[in-house]
Amino acid sequence: MARNRRGLPMTAESRDTESLVLGTMRSTSPGLKLLAVRRHVPSSDKKVEEAGSARDLATFFINPDSIESLLKSLDQYAAWSGGNVDPQDLIDEEDENEGPVGSPKRPKRFWLFESVEQFRLATIEDLWADAARRLPESGQVAEWEVWLRKGFEQLFINEVLRREIPLSGQATEFLETVLVNVFATREQVADLIRSTAAVVELRGASNFAADVLDLVPEGRLDLVGSLASRLLPPAATAPRTTILDTGVNRAHPLLAPALPRMRCHSIEPNWSLIDHDGHGTKSAGIALFGEDLERHLQEGAAAGPIQLTTALESVAVIAPSGGPRVPARDAIVRAVESVEADPHPRVFCLAGTAAGEEDNGRQTSTSAALDKLAWGDGEKSRLFCVAAGNVPTSPSMPYQHAQYEGRNIDHRIQPPGQSINALTVSANTDKTAAGLRLVAPRGDLAPTARTSQGWSRRYAFKPDIVMEGGNHEKDPDGLSSRYSHSLMVLTTNRNSPQQPLGLTCETSAATANAAGLATRLLARYPRYRMETLRALMIHAAEWTPAMRELHTFGVKQGDSDAMAWSRVFSCYGWGVPNEERLFESASNVLTLVVEDELKPYKRVDGRISLNEMKYFKLPWPADALKALNQEEVEMRCTLSYFADPDPLADSRDRRDRYASHGLRFDLKRFGESDERAQQRVNELAEVEAADIPSVATEDDGWIVGFQKRRLGSVHHDIWTGKAFRLAERDGLSVYPVKGWWSDRTKGGYEDKSVRFSLVVSIRTPPADVDLMVEAIAKVPAELLVESLATIET
Repeated sequence: MARNRRGLPMTAESRDTESLVLGTMRSTSPGLKLLAVRRHVPSSDKKVEEAGSARDLATFFINPDSIESLLKSLDQYAAWSGGNVDPQDLIDEEDENEGPVGSPKRPKRFWLFESVEQFRLATIEDLWADAARRLPESGQVAEWEVWLRKGFEQLFINEVLRREIPLSGQATEFLETVLVNVFATREQVADLIRSTAAVVELRGASNFAADVLDLVPEGRLDLVGSLASRLLPPAATAPRTTILDTGVNRAHPLLAPALPRMRCHSIEPNWSLIDHDGHGTKSAGIALFGEDLERHLQEGAAAGPIQLTTALESVAVIAPSGGPRVPARDAIVRAVESVEADPHPRVFCLAGTAAGEEDNGRQTSTSAALDKLAWGDGEKSRLFCVAAGNVPTSPSMPYQHAQYEGRNIDHRIQPPGQSINALTVSANTDKTAAGLRLVAPRGDLAPTARTSQGWSRRYAFKPDIVMEGGNHEKDPDGLSSRYSHSLMVLTTNRNSPQQPLGLTCETSAATANAAGLATRLLARYPRYRMETLRALMIHAAEWTPAMRELHTFGVKQGDSDAMAWSRVFSCYGWGVPNEERLFESASNVLTLVVEDELKPYKRVDGRISLNEMKYFKLPWPADALKALNQEEVEMRCTLSYFADPDPLADSRDRRDRYASHGLRFDLKRFGESDERAQQRVNELAEVEAADIPSVATEDDGWIVGFQKRRLGSVHHDIWTGKAFRLAERDGLSVYPVKGWWSDRTKGGYEDKSVRFSLVVSIRTPPADVDLMVEAIAKVPAELLVESLATIET
């Protein structure tokens, strides 16, 4: 092995109460290669347990040459007596490896040494990235998720095999790392770290799990047979909902027309293709029929045939009892590979969660794998609908309904629900029943649905949307509660024909419903990209009155308006998709959709810089809006794109570099010219890079606003104001901001174009004016006209 590839992991520990100063050191830097950063959490913070250290820790890979350089620099630092140093010099010393900047006598890496208490060999505790309580004890055989430096994976695997240590699943490759799972003791892992110098990070292992409730309604066999006879199979070209679950009983008479045997798969050849648990068949019924199954059953034969417009596909990704554990990230990759041998439009439904991964909002191997699959190299994007997860309950540990008052804050959205590219679905409920003492008011959060209010790390506001997940009735003890038949969703059951109908609930039902709805949307608009489908699902979502009450409550408690809305986003996302808005257009609602791309970066003097923006001149019905004058109108903007993930960005304390790139939108202001609107985008791009306040960001009327709209890879916001003002706001910019691509001078990232979808809509009070007619009259050939502008950096 070449000298510069040999080495070992080393940890720098900060001085007490001080922060490590690392500049812009990266894993690609010459010399010391930064692998991970663990920032300390103040002892007063409730999350101190998750930090695992009272000091900052930085782990580097150091080879023989960089050891010599480090020792030389330390000697210079020890001998230096240069007097006072202006802390502002740190701004000029971003690259710690290019030598001193400013005073020629100041030692190399001065600010790093000023903040470091000691350098030492890295330990397992230093490389452990999960909560400290989850670190396996000495002598205990456990499954470890091992993150390896790319190019060193075979060396590591060879050492694992030589020691006869079992491997689990297949390797998963990311930007600079390769993940493998091993069953080993703490001592064996420490030995592998020393002998291979390949390990970047260690985490606990995970696999997919699903929550199942086995309540079964009355048989109603005759109604099921009658409905099955009315079903007309979907066309061969119909888009599919791909159920990633426990398998599906395709022999069920209500599912058979949409699910032929050839579209049932399993990631393990010895797993049954037929549902081994019941969860998958229930999800399939919800995806195909939504909440309409009860209505269809009651209609009877006189209602006539039902044409199915979508189809089904099944992949068993959750192991049967006693089956081999498959890492969750590995399972989802293999599932996608198994179905895409048949190129066909599909929406993926993942109603299970990655058990064993931390739920603090940090990206995990499974969420990063899902983001990478959704990104699809920027050309073949995929839409995943994923479950937010549920509060665990059992007969011995029933749901304590007092938790509901806190909107389940202590039970946070589970992985991979934090994925920035996925459509994350939690659950609300409209289920009520006379005479029952209910937990959730109509339209509010389903009792066991998880939220992101307790996240300590946030890459995006999650969930994105909520859908029906059932309700609880309170038990006589006044403390606990549970689901009952009338408060759940009717669906198909695996025990057909004996028990063809089943009941389901929670975020599993909501996720299957969302995936089915997105697939029906794809059937209506087969040419739309997956980025567009996600945008439309969010764009059409609305908060119920019960959800808006949380905002009112926050304001009454003294929260700012922005903070009160943040409560709402973290609990309900953008609400429940309104199917009428998705599929029908009212005369007082105008919706514009554009699918486009831009090249975010360019190379200038050897560095990567921002490149271009797109400016869209919107065909606003200006005359109609001016006629409404002082009337309050609503405008919604949604920008959706997928990004390539770097799952270790957070470990290096660069959460802003998790995504390969970012895009933002900005609307022309009232009284502003098109030219000025485009010039102001240059200011916005600079603000984004520097993270400083500016008048360029000020724009009243938005719910989210510029600062918080930066999170995630889908940006949705609602503006309300006077109609005459909106009439002049007829220009919209889409512009790039920096991601990890902008840090890489190698790899040709400056030549890559990225796709995006933009959805803009206006809603006015009901009036004797048709917004759509005026808009189409202005632009008969296309909805949007684009022009190009360059961002100056």
